Amino acid sequence: MTQSDEAELTSQKAGRGVIRGDPSPGRQLLLLTVAVLIVGIVAILAIILAAVSLGRPSAPVTTNVQVPSGGSNTGSSSVDDPNKIWVFAIGHDGTNLEYIDDLSGTVRGFHVDIIEAVCSAGNKNCRLMWDVYENCYSQQPNKRPRPGVGLVSRWYDACTGWFATYERTASVAFTKPFRKPLKAVFFVKRGNPLNFDSTNLTGKKIAFLDGHASNIFCVQRAGITGVNQIAQIVHYQTREEVVESVNNEQVDAVFANDQIFNLDTDLDVASGTPISTCMQDGAGMMVRKDSRLPDWWNPAFDQLKQTSQYRDICTSILENHDQSAHEVDCVY
Repeated sequence: MTQSDEAELTSQKAGRGVIRGDPSPGRQLLLLTVAVLIVGIVAILAIILAAVSLGRPSAPVTTNVQVPSGGSNTGSSSVDDPNKIWVFAIGHDGTNLEYIDDLSGTVRGFHVDIIEAVCSAGNKNCRLMWDVYENCYSQQPNKRPRPGVGLVSRWYDACTGWFATYERTASVAFTKPFRKPLKAVFFVKRGNPLNFDSTNLTGKKIAFLDGHASNIFCVQRAGITGVNQIAQIVHYQTREEVVESVNNEQVDAVFANDQIFNLDTDLDVASGTPISTCMQDGAGMMVRKDSRLPDWWNPAFDQLKQTSQYRDICTSILENHDQSAHEVDCVY
């Protein structure tokens, strides 16, 4: 066998079983047809599964929502936070409780002394914020009283020196009281020229101070004759409005507690038994239902009550704040 014959034989062996060149057109068509069929089957199965899924009741989904805290944090961390500033709303009724000092322009009075002492005992950082009373609590004639926008919207943590009443406790909470409850009376014009009778309110026009504990519901609880036949109920917000309305005989009398606004310096107290059905408890700090302020305020106040400082605050009010003749009946 020649060399050329061996080379040709080797070439033939190496080439066995190998397809050379491109597949035929018929084979390409077959592969394409199979691929299209597979895609179509998968698509049909997907549609069937989707239809079955839509026909089933959906399983409940649980979503965890983290609610951001408001202006005043209600969590336990805020109570212990040394950087937390506790804000107390305070007004000025012109009595020894709270008044504007003419020289400094700041609010002074028994309430200021109490806040400073309790915050010191509790080692808390506290601030006063002057505001009108209706932003703490408000009531319109013939309507239920309700918390004011300042307290609800967290402009401050508490409103200072508010009495617990049956109406208020439905929507707000209170710290332990530092003042005992007050009684309420009817104030009339000097000399009572309209002959107002506090035992019969039939056909009378009665004024009330907006948002105060001595309201129409208190009169109703007292069961005074003619309470449901009152001719007109009028609400006022300031001392000046009350005194003017009584002296101008726009109303027959105003119903208020016996110390509010120093009314007895311009008006007479009508004869009759003072009413004690207005207040459920004494005066303390009025807070929202979710407030954590009582958690530290109450223990600090209990601690303060055991000191001579607290007794001095209560017994020296006429010396320290000579704005009215009324003393403060403290809770010991």
